[in-house]
Amino acid sequence: MSEASLRLLEDARRRYQAGLRSRAARICRRIPEGDAYYPRALELLGTIRLEERAYREAAELLSAAARALPDKARIWKLLGDATGRLGRSPMAVLCLRRAAVLMPGAFATVRGLADLAPANKRKRLFRRCSILSPLDRNTHLQQGLDLRQAGRYAAAARCFRRVLALDPADADQTFRLANTLMDLQDIDGGAKFYLRTLRIAPGSGAARNNLGLIDFEKEEFESAEQWFRSASAAAPGLAEAWRNWTRALSKLERYADAVAPCRRGLVMEPENQAASGDMAALTQTRDWAKRAMALGPDTTEFCNTMAVAAARSPGRSGVWPWLHRSAIANPANPEVWFKLSSESSRTSDVDAVVRFGRRATFISDDYASARNNTAFALLSQERFREGWQIFTRRLETAEGRDIQRHFTIPQWRGEELDGRHLLLWGEQGIGDEVQYLTLLKHVLRRGPKVTVISEPRLRPLIRRSFPAVVVPEAAPASGETEDHYGADVHLAMGDLPHRLDLFCGGRAKPEPWIVPDPARVASLRSDLRARHAGKRLIGISWRSEAPKTGEQRTVRPELWSEIAHIPGNALISLQYSLREEDIQAFRNARIDVSADHGVDTLGDLDGLAALIAAMDMVISPANNTVHFAGAAGVPTWVMLTARPNWPWGLHRDDSLWYPETRTFRQETDGDWGPVLSSVADSLRAYGG
Repeated sequence: MSEASLRLLEDARRRYQAGLRSRAARICRRIPEGDAYYPRALELLGTIRLEERAYREAAELLSAAARALPDKARIWKLLGDATGRLGRSPMAVLCLRRAAVLMPGAFATVRGLADLAPANKRKRLFRRCSILSPLDRNTHLQQGLDLRQAGRYAAAARCFRRVLALDPADADQTFRLANTLMDLQDIDGGAKFYLRTLRIAPGSGAARNNLGLIDFEKEEFESAEQWFRSASAAAPGLAEAWRNWTRALSKLERYADAVAPCRRGLVMEPENQAASGDMAALTQTRDWAKRAMALGPDTTEFCNTMAVAAARSPGRSGVWPWLHRSAIANPANPEVWFKLSSESSRTSDVDAVVRFGRRATFISDDYASARNNTAFALLSQERFREGWQIFTRRLETAEGRDIQRHFTIPQWRGEELDGRHLLLWGEQGIGDEVQYLTLLKHVLRRGPKVTVISEPRLRPLIRRSFPAVVVPEAAPASGETEDHYGADVHLAMGDLPHRLDLFCGGRAKPEPWIVPDPARVASLRSDLRARHAGKRLIGISWRSEAPKTGEQRTVRPELWSEIAHIPGNALISLQYSLREEDIQAFRNARIDVSADHGVDTLGDLDGLAALIAAMDMVISPANNTVHFAGAAGVPTWVMLTARPNWPWGLHRDDSLWYPETRTFRQETDGDWGPVLSSVADSLRAYGG
């Protein structure tokens, strides 16, 4: 019978390889029990039943085959697979180990053991799998999934990159790599692979949603809204996209437009308290607020949403109660305390800003925005020793990391500088650089060689003002290690006050430093005096371009009328980004402002410095112009909002940074009228 059985077995194998599994199984069953080829027939039958997911029968057939052929590794491997599928993991591991002993280099066996192994042993087994079969996609994928679950995001990303090297068109793994890069805070890398996901799978709503989240965190709300809208269209069942679209529209103050996506999200997630809270905030109705509270009374997210909604009401009267409820609901949430700190700054309660900000950073030391709030409040209170220390960590925000420069030399910590080489680098706006450079004269008197990396438009001015200082043509911060120009130590300009103990016991004092082009000053002043004979030349600017606070710091043209009509004065425009509508607005108010001096006050800062130096005085709200005027030693009157930036302090009528500067402050937020009247009265009495 053995020869006939062999022919049957070979026929069964041919049928199996041709995909005819049922016919192969019937032929196998014709081989009688006790025949020499019966165990091999059991092996093939067990293989077929395993592929047909009849795991219990497969295990029985393969167990019988293993008893008859105990030295055949393949049978033990298949039996391990079958028992593993039945949830009998210990038995499966024993079978696979037996297979591995019989055939140590069998990739499939090691992979089966890796799939069943506990977490502490999987890494070693998967490493062995990658050696046995370096091009096996699933091995690298499973390694990546395990590593990501363990929080080892960098190693996981490497595994996912190997998967994509083997299968570049795999949209799921491209998306997974993007998510892992986001776990690593590699925002640019994450965005790149989300975009690549869309090139592979244009209909990926999840990738569009996550790109929207990236822009949302950057406060680029218009771009975020477009991504969320397209995500909702691409994946209508993705409730998160509808809710995020709602949030973006709310940030754009398109509240009426936000109602429809909010409703759509609620259809999919009717018990989502946050979405109900969003609807309550959008519609300002009690019914939705009650529904949200019923779903989860006093949860932090709901309270915060209602606080945001209350901010739209006159006087922001409901903000405080909701934020307090949020803090009570979850006192361990640092964001709540940060919101309380920020709200306190609106009411000029600086002590509360510090108290709540410190609470936020006590809970989460890496909450950079809360720390900066605390530093600004302390500095505005002139509590300089505490404030400068906290201020040294100002660049830990996402925006700060983008402008941080990296060098292989150490930071200057305040030690002696005589004979050493100090590299100073600017790290904020032009006005900030101008302000901190008022300390450079003191630094130079301590004997170092100094190199300054500055904003390109400031470089000619710094070179003239400090002939001994090297000002290289440096590129913007890139995040990479940069050339340190032979320096021994480096320092961000904003850290100079801390190193010099400014205003808190140190000998340093800010000093005017700008040296404008004397020939250009003389030419401008001669021309302006010829056109405005016998009049005091008063340089003015009226608008700030600051993204968040520019509107509050802008004094509309018509408000200058009282100043403009004081006899003996000529108003000269120093306004950067001058617009034709600005000049027309002054004409409409019957105010004569001279703007035909020929200086590009935005692009030509050397020319701006010369124009300012040609003035008898400068009057302006707080913007870059007043920093230039103060640093040039020109008498400057600064008009401040009720809540000005920290360098101007809270109450003083002078400036610690610029000796020829006076301040005029709003009593009520947004009310410039009394400020302009006070400036006009002082101008009438000003002898110059």
